[in-house]
Amino acid sequence: MQIASTLAGPSPALPDSVAAATLVLHDRSGAKSLDQQLGAYQDLASRWRAAPSGDRQALAKALTESPFGQRVQSTLNAFTRAAWAGPHAVPPEPQARLLGAFDGLSAEDQKIVAGLQVDSAGAPAYGSPAEYRQRLQADLDAAQPRKTDSVSLSPEARAHLAGTPPHVPPAEPEISPARAAAMAAYTRLSR
Repeated sequence: MQIASTLAGPSPALPDSVAAATLVLHDRSGAKSLDQQLGAYQDLASRWRAAPSGDRQALAKALTESPFGQRVQSTLNAFTRAAWAGPHAVPPEPQARLLGAFDGLSAEDQKIVAGLQVDSAGAPAYGSPAEYRQRLQADLDAAQPRKTDSVSLSPEARAHLAGTPPHVPPAEPEISPARAAAMAAYTRLSR
């Protein structure tokens, strides 16, 4: 049974786990803990990655339109904006900004950001915000600052920067008009 057709229709004959996760994401009463909501979000996100396109639309709706889904998006957007070091940033600035942005989040928002980091299999990559922070710190520690650009100057350029006047070779003496005419005549005769 495709999830999309069940979510689109009037009768909610959803697979029990999808329906239960969706209900957890829509809880506004506070009866569901952050861990429960994050677990439900992770479950639906994992299903979304493996689902056919028709099911993806239905799962995306649950992930983005639920109150918890909107909180996740708001948290991730704020984190991303705070972590952005700019298009021309060089190490270790991006790593430092990322760590600073993570440290600037509330404990609950740190749990959300860390919980949404996944490994190559799509499973949560970190068991806690502390583990994710350790990874960010390790990335910062491993980042090598960009080497300073160096410029080698020629002796002439160094002399110019020091204020020494440039060496100007002596100009060739001007040829008198009479001599120029004689040279031109000689050139014509030699041809």
